Formats: sequence, C-alpha cells, structure tokens
Amino acid sequence: MTLPVGRQSASESAPVPVVVPAPVPLSFDSTLPRSVVHRASVAEVFVTDSVETGTPAPGATTRTFDVAAQLPRGHLVGEHPAAYDFLLLVEVLRQSGVCVAHRHLDVAIDSAFIFSALNFDVLSLEALRIGARPAQTVLHLSVRPETNRGGRILGFDFDIVVDLDGTPTLRASGGLTFVSRRAYGMLRAQGLGKARAASAARAHRPAPAAPTTIGRKDARNVVLTEPAVGVGGEASAFLVVDTAHPHLFDHQLDHVPGNLQLEAARQLAVASVARLHGLSPVDLVVTSVRARFTDFAELGLSTPVTAHVDGVQHAEALGTLTVPVEVRLGQGDSSVSEVNLEVAQWA
Repeated sequence: MTLPVGRQSASESAPVPVVVPAPVPLSFDSTLPRSVVHRASVAEVFVTDSVETGTPAPGATTRTFDVAAQLPRGHLVGEHPAAYDFLLLVEVLRQSGVCVAHRHLDVAIDSAFIFSALNFDVLSLEALRIGARPAQTVLHLSVRPETNRGGRILGFDFDIVVDLDGTPTLRASGGLTFVSRRAYGMLRAQGLGKARAASAARAHRPAPAAPTTIGRKDARNVVLTEPAVGVGGEASAFLVVDTAHPHLFDHQLDHVPGNLQLEAARQLAVASVARLHGLSPVDLVVTSVRARFTDFAELGLSTPVTAHVDGVQHAEALGTLTVPVEVRLGQGDSSVSEVNLEVAQWA
C-alpha cells in the first residue's frame, strides 16, 4: 500500500519523547560511614552522599556519579586565610573515588587502594574563597573501570569536575588500582623489610623548617626540612614524616601516603617561588598539579625532595601569572613520585 505524501504509518510516527528522570537530590546532612572513605576519625570524613547519575548501557566503558561533600572552614590543615586548602581539596578528591568504588562498584571494603596518578587544574580561584557558611561541594565523576576475566574490578581511571556552591571550581583526573589485602602484603613484603632495617639505623627524624618559610602557620603541618634555594631556580630539602599527624596519618600506614608527598611538593614549590621572586609564601596557591606515583615511598628511608623553578607565565583562564615548578621525591637511586605544579600569587 502506498501512503499519501506527507502521511506517516503508525510505525513511522514521530518518536515518543524520552522522559529523563529528575536528578536525585544529594544530602549534605551527615557524613558517610568512615570505612567507605578509609578514614579512622569521623571528623576526617568529608563525603556526605553519592548517586549514580545514569544507567550504564550494556558493555559501557564509562559510568558517571555525583558525590556530595562538605569542606570544613576550619581544620588542622586548612591554614590558608581565605581559601580552601590544597590538602583538603586533594583529600575530598581521594574520598570521592574511594566512595564510588565501595558504594557503587562493589569493590571489597578491605581492599587496598593504590594511586598511580593525580592531576588537577583550578578553574576559578574566587570560587575557592571561604564564605560565611561551608560550601556545598558536588563532585561529578566519570570512571572507566578495568576488570579481569571474571568481572572483578581491578581499578579505574577517573575524571572529576568539582563544583563549589554550583560553580565549577576544579577539574581533576587520575588512576586508582585495587588489590586484595593478601596481594598487597605480598607486594609490600620487600619494601617493608628495607624500611624496618632503615628505621632501626635512624635515631631521629630530620628537623622541620620554620612554618613561615613554606606557607604554613602550624608547625605540625611542616613536612620538609629548611629548603635550600639557589639563584638558578634549583631547590632541595628532605621529607619530614610525622606518623602521629591526625590528618596525614589518620590511620596506620606502612608507607608515605600520596597526599603527604603532594604537600611536600607544594611546600618546596611555594618556598622556592617565594624566595626567588620576593613574595610571601602565605599568598601563594597551587593552581595546577600533574603527579605520578612511580613506587612506594618507605617510611624508614631518607627522602630528598628536589625542585626546578621555571619562568613566569600567564594563565589566561585564571587571569593571573603562574610559575611552573618541577618536583621530584626520591629514595636511594629511584624516584617515588614526580609532581609538576603551577603556583600563583593570590591574596
């Protein structure tokens, strides 16, 4: 049968509009259980809720989630006089990834998590400014899980956009690997042997720098010795590890955690840029990070931290000048992490 021009059969009728469900509201009323984000102290839990934002299609390689969090306006490591601190931002990124793994991807709660990389760029410095009330923080995650033949998730790469009070403030990416406790023990056996031997041979930890040198106020948050900064832009110091620190070592660890290594890189970068350009370390903030963690950093081994400060450049998106700094943390003859940062003056 031939239909008249301009007419449609029922099977060819206009498509029925797809009804997109309204987003599930996120709660900011209380934090999630400590175990979901691998913290021992309730006060160190920032994530309050999470939801998958779409139904993954069969065979889909990417899944998306929203995670709610609240950053404290006052915290031991929240020392910047006006903005949410670098370490707090790193921690909320970490907690969001761990939360998604446990709550939505069925990763066993006793799994060990290993960060291979973490990158981020500040999209708005003004949005980082601490206001009259805690910012409602929403992290939009896209994760690409890697599975074995049995379907068990081995890890994932992720991309995150962080909104503070509805303003896109931070863009991040990185990678996480999950291993069973048994596999982790086998992986760490050799390194822990070296660490125990080194700890027995060392009587004291290195003396920390003056807090004002590296943009801190509280001596407990200093993680470097006094930096040596040359006129050519080279700088060096040694890592200072305090395993009693209530944030960096919220629970017992058998290695130097990634957030401590990132803070060491930040402190050396800030100290170097401040000294070379005659600036106050307190007014310097990190606007970009590219970090690779190449090996476990052992607690008992001496860890030199070295940096090279590059020339001033213009960050057009932020409307400010930034200084790139390349930082390396090493133990023995090997690197344990490489961190490229950009530092800007912002008061």
